[in-house]
Parts: sequence; C-alpha cells; structure tokens
Amino acid sequence: MSAPPELGLDLLGIEAETFAATPTLNLRIGLRRLDGGPVQCVLLTTTVTIAASRRSYDDAERERLAGVFGEPDVGDRSLHGLTWGRIGATVPTFRGDAEVTLALACGHDMQVAADRYLHALRGGDVPLDLTFNGTVFYPGEDGRLRTGQIPWHHEATGRLPVQTWRDLMDRYYGAARWLRLDDDCFARLAAYRARRAHSSFDDTVDELLRRAEMLRDDRELREEEEWTA
Repeated sequence: MSAPPELGLDLLGIEAETFAATPTLNLRIGLRRLDGGPVQCVLLTTTVTIAASRRSYDDAERERLAGVFGEPDVGDRSLHGLTWGRIGATVPTFRGDAEVTLALACGHDMQVAADRYLHALRGGDVPLDLTFNGTVFYPGEDGRLRTGQIPWHHEATGRLPVQTWRDLMDRYYGAARWLRLDDDCFARLAAYRARRAHSSFDDTVDELLRRAEMLRDDRELREEEEWTA
C-alpha cells in the first residue's frame, strides 16, 4: 500500500469579503502535494487562533486587554492564544498545487473574546496561527482510491492589519457595537427605559453608567476623607 502523500499548506493572503451578509474575511490557503502527484479530494479543517503573545502593546491597550485575559497587569509574552474560528472546506481534485478560500466570520456575536481583543487594539497587526487537519483522498499505486489523515503539526502563520479588520467592521456596523443580553436582563433594561422615558437604549445605558460613576466617585471621596481624618 502506498503511503499518504505529504502536503504543504500556506496562508497566501487575507482580504475582506465584499459581498456577504455578515462581516467576513477571506483566507487564501495554498495546498501542494510535495511530490507533485494527483490528489482526488481534501476534507480540510482549519483552526484560526490569535497569537496574542507575538506582538507588543502600549499602556492603553494593556489596560483594555485586562478585561479579555482576566489580569490587571498583562505581560506581552504571557498572553494565551484566542481561538477565532474553525472552518471546514472541501478542496476538489488537483495535481501538484491548489488554492482554496476560507470564509472567516467576524460578527460581534461569533467569538466574543476574539472580538473584544481586536477592539482593544489601536493599530499594528494581529498575529495569527493556523492549524490544519483533515482527510486527503488520493489514488494509490494500484489505481484504487486511498485515504490518509492530515496531522495536526501542519501549521501556518500570518498577520492581519488591524485597520483591515476595522474597515470591515465599520462597513457593517459603523460606530455601533453589538451587545448580547439574556431575556431577563433585556426585560429589566427595557422596563427601566420605559420608566425613565428614554428615547433610545443608548440614553438608558448612558444614564446607568453615569449613576454608577457618581456612586464610585462618592465612595472614593468618603474613603479619602476617612483616611485623612
């Protein structure tokens, strides 16, 4: 029996999808059979991870990232990766090499941690790690169809400009952000809005935030007075 063919996989580029119902990035993946032979089909699964430790952050970004990683003082090299998406694709018959485009959904409701991370960045690039696995179908030496597994050690790296992601999100959402609430929380917020006769939920949330900030300032002032008394 012939051994499964060795495949090489690379990230060739990342572009924003022009026509899609939701914000989407297209990841162009290059595949090649290293010995140049034929491949009948590939069932490919790609995991996209934000490699947060592979870039530096300024003080403002570190402060915002504390809410993502759960630490008040994050160190650039100690940040763990954030899974952004898992994408399945079928690569049709090819000989030698081929290219497939993977659609990575970027809506606010997809991967919340990754979305919060991206919003915390002010510029630069987003470092990405791609890992691949799946099944390759290929003709054996006897002409019969064979299958083999793509091992997890197949990886690729890349960088996505933050501005590319921001431009994509602005195209769909503008200056608005999407916030997901459970039914009970939304009902309480809607009831509060009705009682206060606010014209929008923006006004409702703004009032609640201002009240919370006033309470915090009053508490800090009392603590300072007690400390100096």
